[in-house]
Amino acid sequence: MQTPLLSSKWWLPAMVSGLLFVSCSHKLAPEGHYQSTPVIADGKTDDWQIPLRFSNSKYTFQYNVTNDDGNLYICVSSRETATQLRILRSGMTIWFDPKGEKNKTVGLYFPLRREPEPERYRGNGSDLNTREAELLLQSNYYNTTGFPGIENGQFGVTDTKGPVQLAIKHDDQDTVLVYELRIPIQNVLGANWKAKAAKKNFSVGIVLNSTPGMRAGGGRPNGGGMRGMSGGMGGMRVPLGGGGRRYGGGGGSQGQQEEADWYVFRLALK
Repeated sequence: MQTPLLSSKWWLPAMVSGLLFVSCSHKLAPEGHYQSTPVIADGKTDDWQIPLRFSNSKYTFQYNVTNDDGNLYICVSSRETATQLRILRSGMTIWFDPKGEKNKTVGLYFPLRREPEPERYRGNGSDLNTREAELLLQSNYYNTTGFPGIENGQFGVTDTKGPVQLAIKHDDQDTVLVYELRIPIQNVLGANWKAKAAKKNFSVGIVLNSTPGMRAGGGRPNGGGMRGMSGGMGGMRVPLGGGGRRYGGGGGSQGQQEEADWYVFRLALK
């Protein structure tokens, strides 16, 4: 006896639904690294394995993201002078996406964007070591948005009562800029994060803010997009032999677009 053919009235919709489910489901990312020893956010790389695990596409900064049973830890470092100045002048944002995508709703802004450079730092060969030291002293506040249990707003870096600990400093040789952040996971994912962490992707975005262009002589923002870095950032030159790092010297510069590097992973659990 021949078996009758199945009616397409029911198997075709079922097959389509199955395909849609497979295409829409997210593949689980690899598990991240568990931090066996808590990190002290002091602007030093003593607590991290060097070199840091990840780099942006231009290799101008490196970073690592780890966690333990209570905190997320992030370290970002750069030894390139142009990138250091960009971070200190235009600011950097760390985004956290509990969905493992690239949504920018939960973020920490530090350092904050600075006002345009004073006239004395434009085109006169000012010492970069002095200018970076001034910018570091000014990096004493951070902003938050979208964190569970943390109000949106501005906080002092030295405020030890809050849940966030962060620092940005030069190393002992003044050649590498080091950023460190420690934040409780419950202030990113909520109080019951452990129940879902092993089955859900999570992502962290390291974002260098966009930089406005500068007109020759006038210093006002100018339009424009990305420009090559072979000659430094805008009018900057690095380094000059026989003395401190210097910049300046001449015409206007194009602005730079925002630069983002995202790390997608699953929190490491023990």
